[in-house]
Amino acid sequence: MLAPSFGYGLRAGYRWGLLGAFLQVEHNIWRTTEYKRETVPGALNIALGGELNYGGGFVRTSLALGPSILLYDTLLDPAASAGIFVEVRPVGLRWRVGEHLAIGLDPLTFDVVAPVLSGIPLVYVQYRTVLTLEGWL
Repeated sequence: MLAPSFGYGLRAGYRWGLLGAFLQVEHNIWRTTEYKRETVPGALNIALGGELNYGGGFVRTSLALGPSILLYDTLLDPAASAGIFVEVRPVGLRWRVGEHLAIGLDPLTFDVVAPVLSGIPLVYVQYRTVLTLEGWL
């Protein structure tokens, strides 16, 4: 059974030539599929990551790792339970559209959102498509 989700996030970082480091904060919102259909707050994911830019800055690969925090009470787990978050973006594309602006597309990312690791673990393995807007000074 697929569990639909959506969300939004922010990445802030610094680049040294082809390499970059960043802090990522995202809100992963879930749509329930059992009993009544509703939207629940899901998880807050906070991660430190690194990226490699290549192909003249047009292509990038990144990896992020950090905690995943449950934002609502489930039948088994209290809000604020914390586990792990892992995100792999194998190949993303980036188009500069101005002197300080770029649009990005990561057509397929692999994410593990696991805010509860004890008892019966709460783990979502997600395949995402990510659109980004990037600005810099």
